[in-house]
Amino acid sequence: MRINELDPSSSPLAAFGWQLRERRRRERLTQEGLGALVGYTGAYVSLIENGKRRPPVEFVRAVDRALGAAGALEGAWWMLGHTAFRGGFPEYVGLESVARRIHAWDMGLPPGIAQTEEFARALQAGYVQRGSVTPEQAEERIGVLLGRQAPLHLPDPPELHMVLDESCIRTVVGSPGVTARQLAWLAELSTRPNVVLQIMPFAGGARRPFTHLTILLTMADGTLVGYTETHQRGYVEQESEIVTGWMREYHRLQIEALSPADSLVLVSKARKDLCNMVSVDPANAGWFKSSYSDGAGACVEIGTAYTESHGVVLVRDSKDRDGSYLTLPATAWGAFAGAAGSGVFGAV
Repeated sequence: MRINELDPSSSPLAAFGWQLRERRRRERLTQEGLGALVGYTGAYVSLIENGKRRPPVEFVRAVDRALGAAGALEGAWWMLGHTAFRGGFPEYVGLESVARRIHAWDMGLPPGIAQTEEFARALQAGYVQRGSVTPEQAEERIGVLLGRQAPLHLPDPPELHMVLDESCIRTVVGSPGVTARQLAWLAELSTRPNVVLQIMPFAGGARRPFTHLTILLTMADGTLVGYTETHQRGYVEQESEIVTGWMREYHRLQIEALSPADSLVLVSKARKDLCNMVSVDPANAGWFKSSYSDGAGACVEIGTAYTESHGVVLVRDSKDRDGSYLTLPATAWGAFAGAAGSGVFGAV
């Protein structure tokens, strides 16, 4: 099935041209009109849209700004002529960038569109270390990832619905601190009106219909497009009957997964578990007495030396400085301190 007269599956250049054409049409611009805005001719814009020429990055950045694409086109441009990506993936990214609704299922890792740059860099560093990609290819992947996320920050962002296997919030990448901040971002992202996050707990493993990354896109005209991957390559599926079957399975998955509220509870628990894995030296924690200690000898000290690097606060009894200490998420301690300051727990 052809999305329009330009087939994005024919080549990476065609996929880029198709994305550019869709964005231009959405803004109700002619090729000549867009060319005038960015200092190129309409004929040159036509060459790019028809996959006849690889554009320079200056052109891409100019049209990115003119079309309000927030970096999505530059992210797609990174894939032109590069080798860091599975076959089929460039075509998918072009489709994803203009989709109105994204339903994603993943196992092991959060999907790229929801990864922090820090988490993605730690992930790519692991690939470089084991020789799967070169440092240059890792940078290409980061550039594309940031471009993929750009539509989420537009005034009219696509809907994003993620159902993630529990392994996605339990797998440590980079360090416990890096992963904890990734989970904090997932929680923050889920508060947006266009985003829904659900977790399929380990206990529901037998009810998972998908064993690989599976993404379903709803395009502006209502067309459904599916995407999945093997270890070697990615596959864009546009056969209506097949993709409709995937969507039925996805809806069943939504029912089987935890509710959004219960999913956030599980994400919060996973973050707390990560705090217990953080390697810290209490002797160098920068301890000081909490202003929320009372005057009756019930005093605590807090250590914030690892707050910025690991996202945790250490808490201990000031009368037993060699004893045990608690490792708490900095956000949790901040919430407690704020509640104490406002009198939620009575006079302090």
